[in-house]
Amino acid sequence: MRLKGLNIRQARGRWYVSYRATGESLVKGFEGTREQLERHMSSHAFRLALTMAETRDRAPTYAEGTLGALIEWFKSDCPRWEKLKPASQEDYQKTFDYLEKGRSERFGPLLDTQVSLINQPAVYQLRNAAAKEKWGRFADKMVSHLSTLFKEAVKVGKLPLNPAHGVEKLHDADPNANHEWTEDEVQTAIWLAPDHLLTPLILARYQGFRGQTCADLAWGHYARDEKTGMAFTIRLRKNNEQSWFPCATETRRHLDTLSKKSPRICLNSDGKPWASEKVMQGAVSDYLTGLKADGLIREGCTLHGLRVTYAASIRRRGFDTGIVADALGDRSRRMGEHYTRHVEKELGRLKVFRRSKG
Repeated sequence: MRLKGLNIRQARGRWYVSYRATGESLVKGFEGTREQLERHMSSHAFRLALTMAETRDRAPTYAEGTLGALIEWFKSDCPRWEKLKPASQEDYQKTFDYLEKGRSERFGPLLDTQVSLINQPAVYQLRNAAAKEKWGRFADKMVSHLSTLFKEAVKVGKLPLNPAHGVEKLHDADPNANHEWTEDEVQTAIWLAPDHLLTPLILARYQGFRGQTCADLAWGHYARDEKTGMAFTIRLRKNNEQSWFPCATETRRHLDTLSKKSPRICLNSDGKPWASEKVMQGAVSDYLTGLKADGLIREGCTLHGLRVTYAASIRRRGFDTGIVADALGDRSRRMGEHYTRHVEKELGRLKVFRRSKG
């Protein structure tokens, strides 16, 4: 763990950590022992925050009105940046690093370009160049990141409009990705899963939890409940809402077999919390890829697809899409419709079939 260059202090029983060179705050009001603080400072989120502080300290200063200055503003003064989860900040930083090295025939160094000169055709040129130098999905992500950057700039009067708005994607999403699993596929994956991957599979299928929720889930979120026996109460990162979820029988049966060797419920093969949700999801993805190679499950069977499977099971029991969205912890009814649109088509065809039989 890197302690060099950090200012670590304690006040009124709480810990504060800042990057000494710039004074940028990295930890505010941490409660616990010095050992617990150092464990926190070993986390992926803290290491990313420290790396970014070091990068900002070394970063060149760009002239006002340039793309580089706009990115500096976005990362230092825009509230939207602070709301991004660490994994998303890391993705944005990859875009910014790419742009920092880039040049165009028209503008020269990209980050020295005046943003007032960037129009939609220029964004298309950037997209096409990124696709050629990297790949299509990277180019699409870059455009999405630029669109967010420009949208925030419009809000505070730094730009009159968002030139990346409406730019078409190069990469077509796979319509078969994240589809509903069959029950045989679910049981096969659960039966063959190593112990450290079984828990996220169970939580995704029988609770409908996202990968990030599985990675965040702690034993402190799981408690006895008068109405349902056991339940989870957790603040969801997706919408920052405190949410309550009854514990399904299948989930409870599995959790009863686990030893509480860590505050977190989902642990890696070493019995420690996952370094990040990305690492956990990557491990699950690698396991599922092996099952696909053996012909045991179909392409498109993913961890998120188990959330779709959970949603579909609710809709098939006759509950409307609003109830589906509530069960998933989503604010919008449209998300219930999104996860179960294939079920709606099936129900429509079933009505036609039954009417024709009558």
